[in-house]
Amino acid sequence: MKVCIITTVHQPFDTRVFHKEAKSLAKVHEVVLVAPDEERADKEVDGVRVITIKKPKSKLLHPVTMWRVFKAGFKQDCDVYHCHEPGSLFVSAILKVLKRRKLVYDAHEHYASLIASNKIFPKSIRGAIERVCFKSELTLSRFADYIIVVRSDLETTFKKINKNIKIIYVCPDLSFFPLKKVNREDIVVYEGAVDIEKRGLNIFLASLLIVSKKIKHIKYLIVGTIPEDDLSFATEYLNRNNMADRFEYTGWVDYNAVPEYLCRAKIGVILLQPVYYNNIMGIPNKLFDCMAAGIPVIASNFPNISKIVKEADCGILIDPTNPEKIADAILYLLEHPEEAKRMGENGRRAVEERYNWGKMEEKLLGVYERLK
Repeated sequence: MKVCIITTVHQPFDTRVFHKEAKSLAKVHEVVLVAPDEERADKEVDGVRVITIKKPKSKLLHPVTMWRVFKAGFKQDCDVYHCHEPGSLFVSAILKVLKRRKLVYDAHEHYASLIASNKIFPKSIRGAIERVCFKSELTLSRFADYIIVVRSDLETTFKKINKNIKIIYVCPDLSFFPLKKVNREDIVVYEGAVDIEKRGLNIFLASLLIVSKKIKHIKYLIVGTIPEDDLSFATEYLNRNNMADRFEYTGWVDYNAVPEYLCRAKIGVILLQPVYYNNIMGIPNKLFDCMAAGIPVIASNFPNISKIVKEADCGILIDPTNPEKIADAILYLLEHPEEAKRMGENGRRAVEERYNWGKMEEKLLGVYERLK
């Protein structure tokens, strides 16, 4: 089959959209990916034809992006449109009707709560915004021939209107995390885009202040980006507390380089904050990455994260708003290396058996078999 993957928000080489799903589908099908970017382009990458449309600089002009994506999608001679967020679902639903093609909706998040949490909306109307977005997304998803979700609460939501649904986690490819002996350092790693509001950067640094008083050579590492204002806060905080030499920040890191950083560390942390529904119910990619790297995790005690960590017995669950509890967990794992090793090995085993992209790829290709 010919598949046209459409996104109006994700960058063209997003982990799930490109590196996982597009590349997997391209093993069997002809795949084109349409996505917004800084410049227009049309090139083939890893067996996928990638078409980028230029997005306006202002977010207020997002409808222009949607229109350009629609035009690019309309030109494609495909059998299936595969979309990744409410905006591209709207575009793809129109394309489905006009061209009589099949449609797959891939819901990565609880988008209604994510959209409503935007600071451009006054708190007084965020509840109404969330309800409108939620109902709109459900209505549009009725056009889908198949729905893919990333967790069980989304499955429950969408199954009420579409029985054709499959959970596909964003799991690591084991080839990126080969088993090998490494000399791990006293590093606590936090992967991804880490801010204050949603990811607890300030809490992370506050725990460093506590841990560093007991372990002088400890280092905290963020593998990913920090928003400019939050980075200014972090720099000032570290300098004020004489901890600048205990903290390392990489900035953006290529997808292929992430495992090397994780495998240097002894502990991985995931400090999602309880700020809105999607954050509380989310299953971050970094959880599976840390497990694949064989390091124990210290993670927010939220429902879906807790279920995975408890079943795998691969880490410690904490209140993500409490730096003392986070510091206690870090100190415990550093002071009990055999227990940390056991948890890390348990996490790796769970990835090898259940949470790897090879397993998820089988599910994805199975969805497309049913669409034939």
